[in-house]
Order: sequence, then C-alpha cells, then structure tokens
Amino acid sequence: MKTFKHHSYFAKPRADQQHFFPYVCFNCRKAFRKPDSDTPRLCPQCRAEMVMLNRKFSAPKMTDVEQWRKVEFLVGCGFRFQSVHEADGSLVRYPANMAEARAFAEKYAHRART
Repeated sequence: MKTFKHHSYFAKPRADQQHFFPYVCFNCRKAFRKPDSDTPRLCPQCRAEMVMLNRKFSAPKMTDVEQWRKVEFLVGCGFRFQSVHEADGSLVRYPANMAEARAFAEKYAHRART
C-alpha cells in the first residue's frame, strides 16, 4: 500500500505563490492579511476602504487607541511601515508614541511615499 503525502509536500509553482499584506481599517481598528489587489479592499465589518501596509507591520491591539492614532498619523504622513534607513545605512526604528511620531515624520519626510 502506498503512503499518502499531504498536498503541502509538493512545491507550488513560484507564479502561484502570493504574499499577504496587512490591510488596516482605522474605523474598526482591525487588520486583515490579504493578497495584493488593484481594486480597493473594503473592511468586512464597516465597509470602509482599507489601507495596505508593508508586510513588516504588526497591528496593535484593538483596544490600544493611542497606538492606532499613531499608526493613522504615520500612514497619513506617507509612511506605510516600509524600511527607513539613515544616511550611513543603519535601520531606523519606528516611533513608540505620538510625540516621537511627530518628530519622526518631520525628520524623515523626504523618505515618505506619496
């Protein structure tokens, strides 16, 4: 009798593999991981348009309103949680609170995406 192999043992063609990106809804303070899409994604709860962020983004807890305000501020300034580097090549950490976020947005405004 042959042994059964689960489908995960077989490699997918590279073209079929998709990366999942966090799409966030600031109204509901929720993030959903979905494949990239050309059409705008809508929040399944409130039907508002969601914003796609970088794969490195980790959403704060729904109850942490201050962190969500900071994330919304940074996204509004053009930061989608992509890597930001100093002139010497060192990686810059994203700010921990709103006061640091304002200074961060001002200092690295030239690195923001429009």
